[in-house]
Amino acid sequence: MSLDLQNSVVLITSSDRTSKSFGTGFVVRRCRSSAYVVTCAHVIKDVGGTEQVRVEDIPAKVVVSGESEGIDLAVVRVEGLGTKAPLPLNILGEKDKPFRTAGFQRLQNSTHLIRPLQGSLGEQVGLQSRLLGQRIWAWDLRINDNYSLQPGYSGSPILDLRSGCVLGIISHRQGEGLSGLAISIEALYGLWKAIDSKQLQRTLWRLGYKDHASLFLELLERESIAGFLIHGMPDYGQRWLLNRLVAQYVPNSLTGQVVKIHLNRRARRTGITALWSELGRELGLRNDECLPEAIVAGVCRWWKTQHVLLIFHEVNCLPEQDFQVLVQQFWLPLAKQAKELQSQENPHKLLLLMVDYEGNAEKWSIPFAEKIDDSWAAHIPIRSPKLVDFCDRDLKDWIRDAYSELPNDLTHKPSTVVKAILEQSDGGIPELALDAICDRCGYDWYEESEKWLTL
Repeated sequence: MSLDLQNSVVLITSSDRTSKSFGTGFVVRRCRSSAYVVTCAHVIKDVGGTEQVRVEDIPAKVVVSGESEGIDLAVVRVEGLGTKAPLPLNILGEKDKPFRTAGFQRLQNSTHLIRPLQGSLGEQVGLQSRLLGQRIWAWDLRINDNYSLQPGYSGSPILDLRSGCVLGIISHRQGEGLSGLAISIEALYGLWKAIDSKQLQRTLWRLGYKDHASLFLELLERESIAGFLIHGMPDYGQRWLLNRLVAQYVPNSLTGQVVKIHLNRRARRTGITALWSELGRELGLRNDECLPEAIVAGVCRWWKTQHVLLIFHEVNCLPEQDFQVLVQQFWLPLAKQAKELQSQENPHKLLLLMVDYEGNAEKWSIPFAEKIDDSWAAHIPIRSPKLVDFCDRDLKDWIRDAYSELPNDLTHKPSTVVKAILEQSDGGIPELALDAICDRCGYDWYEESEKWLTL
C-alpha cells in the first residue's frame, strides 16, 4: 500500500526559482491527460499564489481554493502525471484506527525527499471559520514512527489502512511533529463538488434540444404508434439525443423489444433486400420468409405483449428511393395494421426512431410531418427540427438550472465559462460542447458516452 500511496503523492513548488516554499498534494481524479490534485490552500499561497503553482514542476491551474472561506484546502488541475493513480476518498474514520501518510521534506538545495509515516487517528475536532461562521471537521493525528511530520507534509493524504481510502488532508504539524491535524475529506466535498458519471449524464440531459424533447413528448402523449426522425450534420449529438429521449420519455423502454439496425454497413448499400433480411432474422424468419408482409405481421405480434422500439441508425446511408421503399412497404403498413389492432387494453408503444448523421434527410422530398396537428396521422413519420448549435442562452440557462449539481469549474464565473465552451466547440457544435463540459467535470466525453449511449 505504501508504494501505491507514494505513487499518488506529488510535490508542489513555485515557478519562482528563488522561492524555497513547497508542499505536498495527491491525485484524486484523472481525465484524459489531466489530473486533479488536492493540497492545502496555504501551500498555494506559500508558493506564490495561483499564478505560480507547479505540480511535479508542471504548471498547474487552481480549480478552487477555500482560503477566502477559512478552509485550508485547494484543488489544482495539471496536465500530465500519467503514472500517478487517483486515491479513493471516504469521510468515515474512527478514533485509534491506524493510517499511513507520505509527504515531502527538503533534503538539500533543490532536492526533496518523500517519506511515508504511520500513525493513528485521535479525536475528531471542529475548526471554526471566523470568516463565515462555518465549522469544519478535522482529525487529531498521532505519529507512531521513527520519523515525524515535517513542514512540507502540508497537503499530504491520511490513508486509512483498512479501507485504503483517504480520510483527511494534513494541514498542521504540532510540537516536534509527533502530532498534527488533518482536515476531514468531508470539508473537501463541501468546497469542491465532484460529480459522478451517472449524475453528470442526468444533468447533461437537461442541456439544449428543448424543441426536440417537447415534440417527442407531445408525440408520445398523443399516440402509442409513431415514427420520429432525428437529423443534422455530423457531431450534432444525434445518438445522444436518441438515448436521452428514450430514457426520459419512453416508459420501461429497455424491458420491451428493441431492434437496432445500423445502415452504414457495406451490405446496406447493395439494396433494400439486405435490410428485409436483417429485419426478418430479428423476428426469427427463414431467408425465404423475409418479405415486408411477414415482417410487419411479426412486429405486430411482438407489439401485442410489449413495447417495440425500432431504431434505424445512419438512414443517411440509404438512397432516397430505398428510404421511400422502407417507409412505404414497411412503416406505413405496420402503423396502419397496428392502429387497426389497437385497443385500450394494449398500453404498449410501437415506435420507429430514425437517425440521420449527415443532414441528408432535410433534402428528401418524402412527405414527413413537421408538427402534430389535427391533419397529422400516426403512420406519417415526424421529422423533428434540424439539430443546431448550442447558443449562449442554452448554456447559461443550463448552468443556472443545474448550478447546485455542477462542479466549480462550471459555476465559477458562468459567463466566462460559457464563452470558453463556445470557443472550444467551434461556436456551440453540440458534441464538441459536451466534450468541453465533461472535461471541466473531470471526464472524457468520448469514454463516458460509450457507457451512456446504449441504443
